[in-house]
Amino acid sequence: MKRLLLALLLTLAVIPATAAHARPPAVVFDTDMDFDDAATLAYLAQEHRAGRIELRAITVTNSGAGLPGRAIRHARCLAERLGLSGVRIADGSGTGPNSFPADLRQLFDRVLTAATPGCAGDETPSAVRAPDLIRKLLRADPSTQIIATGPLTNLAAALPHSASRLTSMGGAVHVPGNLCCGTPPEFDGTQEFNYWLDPAAARAVLTGSRGTVRMVSLDAANEVPITGAFLDRLAADHRTPAADTVLEIVTHPEVRPLIEQALLYWWDPLAAMSAVRPGHVEFTFGRVDVVPSGPSAGRTYLSPSGGPLWYGTAAGTAAFERRFLDTLNGRP
Repeated sequence: MKRLLLALLLTLAVIPATAAHARPPAVVFDTDMDFDDAATLAYLAQEHRAGRIELRAITVTNSGAGLPGRAIRHARCLAERLGLSGVRIADGSGTGPNSFPADLRQLFDRVLTAATPGCAGDETPSAVRAPDLIRKLLRADPSTQIIATGPLTNLAAALPHSASRLTSMGGAVHVPGNLCCGTPPEFDGTQEFNYWLDPAAARAVLTGSRGTVRMVSLDAANEVPITGAFLDRLAADHRTPAADTVLEIVTHPEVRPLIEQALLYWWDPLAAMSAVRPGHVEFTFGRVDVVPSGPSAGRTYLSPSGGPLWYGTAAGTAAFERRFLDTLNGRP
């Protein structure tokens, strides 16, 4: 009996040690450095610090909300503030056929500059371009997961290499698109911003991926607006550089009015959380295609010829907010 009890105790002692040394999933964060991309990086930095993921790289696309040069500057400065010194950072040279509204680009550049005080900021393009870095990391570890929160320009350029799992914030299947704020009037508004910026790239990635694709569309992301009530909770509970960074972004004097007008959502943090902690987004399987051109360019729709993927249909608002706040503050 004593031997049996000793064996049981030894077995129980080994299980936590084995689990503790299990390798976390490798992640590449592909971003256009919008305001909520920065909040997403703060969230991922905390998941990386907690050992739930291994953030291998931040790849910046210049075809989205971030200004070329400034976008990689913000990525570098945020990585420094968030303690991500060992994470590789690269930007891509490609641009898409459609441009993010200039006034919003300038606004978010000011917001992210204010959120990284004291950072001199290096705007020099990376020596290794983002698509090349993505290909290199996928060759070294095909199980690497990609979380993409901007237009898919970098990932399209990295094809035919694909991750075993891609989570993309983009698209709108059963709900209207969200074009606004100075986008050209010839577009009909049925499309979501990220895929509209580079429809060809979105179509190539969604229909050409050989891994599991999860698209966190507006169908789900519309359920996580940024609210004044959440800002009050964050203002009363910010204990880490990650939480401080997000608080400074969403309380910036030029951002607060947009939140009060119900124009801003936690689009990108929701997508990242759905990849790291499954269960916060409900997904439905379907074949999704992207309109390549014309007034509906970038619109996603169900089609027999589309790429097989899982698209978001709903999100748990309260559960997302609790987990987001807890993770930003380093709570398990």
